[in-house]
Amino acid sequence: GKSRAGMLRAAARRALPAALARGARRYTGHVPSSTLALVYDNHGHPSKALQLREVPVPPLGPDDVLVEMIASPVNPADLNVVEGTYPIRPGTFPAIGGNEGLGRVMRVGERVRDALATRYPTESNNGDAFSPESLARGAPLHVVTAEPGCGTWRAHAVIPARKLRTLQRGTEPASVLPGASAHEPYLEELAQMSVNVQTAWRMLEDFVRLDYEQATVVLNAPTSAVGRAAIQLCKHRGVDVVAILRPRPSHEAFAADANRLVELGASLVLEDDGAAHRTTEARARLANLPPVKLALNGVGGASCVNAASMLARDGVVVTYGGMSKQPAGIPTGAAIFKNVAARGFWLTRWLEDRRMEEEASAHTDPSVVPWAHGSFMPPSDSAYAKGKRHAMATECERLIRAGALNLPTRRVDLEEAIDVIGEGASVGAGKTMIWMRE
Repeated sequence: GKSRAGMLRAAARRALPAALARGARRYTGHVPSSTLALVYDNHGHPSKALQLREVPVPPLGPDDVLVEMIASPVNPADLNVVEGTYPIRPGTFPAIGGNEGLGRVMRVGERVRDALATRYPTESNNGDAFSPESLARGAPLHVVTAEPGCGTWRAHAVIPARKLRTLQRGTEPASVLPGASAHEPYLEELAQMSVNVQTAWRMLEDFVRLDYEQATVVLNAPTSAVGRAAIQLCKHRGVDVVAILRPRPSHEAFAADANRLVELGASLVLEDDGAAHRTTEARARLANLPPVKLALNGVGGASCVNAASMLARDGVVVTYGGMSKQPAGIPTGAAIFKNVAARGFWLTRWLEDRRMEEEASAHTDPSVVPWAHGSFMPPSDSAYAKGKRHAMATECERLIRAGALNLPTRRVDLEEAIDVIGEGASVGAGKTMIWMRE
């Protein structure tokens, strides 16, 4: 049953106005004065620091967008931010959790609206396709976060336009509105594309050359969202994957998870125990694969050493996470005799570097038209539209809509989220996804 704290939160939730707490099934575009949010007043363990509250909806600034959030994942980095152990921290308290998610545009600020109405005129609405009435009536204009720090664990959010990326418009079924079923195609994957999918994408692009059927990637944490995305992206590229999977309570449980990874595209699944990849059978199977050129490490400690020991000459191990809270290491022999190198990857830093490059291009190249709102419906001649951030996001969205990525989630609502976070992640349950409405 639920904990006492959970029951108290449920009682508080039921006491909130029904229209605010649950929302209507039919989208009306109504803007409430307050909204539900997962808030924390100080850093601490998420299960203790986070509280479900009704908070005011901030006023809409001229460069802002009002978003009705639909779904937001719970990533390890989100919990680290609440704990105060992540490089990104809230500027002030109280703060709202969550850095990634998908929502529907309800309103745009005056400067955003003026710019968009000029660039995207339509005869049917007197040149303003972005009025509140048009946004409520027309095909949903969905957005995902393009930068961290948006506070996505809330039903409604006012977010600077430059921190949002617009998705293709009018391609989803009409039922994909606030309150839609979790089973509408691709919503779960699109809600994860800004962090998990793009992290996997960049690591496969930036460190070694992965030619079609000429390279193998080894990775730990294969059931994580980044791991699952990397396996499927490799399959799309024709690159073999060796997944090293931590031991399970039984042989049957391990076999079930291993089979799921093979269905996603893994060529070989080995137990992450430090010895499985050294058996005669494993060596023979590895010998039939192309050279292992890249290792993706989301765990650290002994698991990282295991992955790095499988690399071929001049291979690279890329660390993007540290679930074990142990240092990432390379075997001495691999470093000396195979010239194996260690690198790190943080998507936030990569995005910031590319943003600065785009801004410099806009200031120095008169053929590029700078636009203050970046990834929010960018004109084709903008620095963003010509840059690497846009190219990556466009390709990731295309692959998701093509059905190439399957990223299962465990669906919870705002009320349930704190209890689920307190329980910790369950292996095989999928990433926790907070759905704001049902």
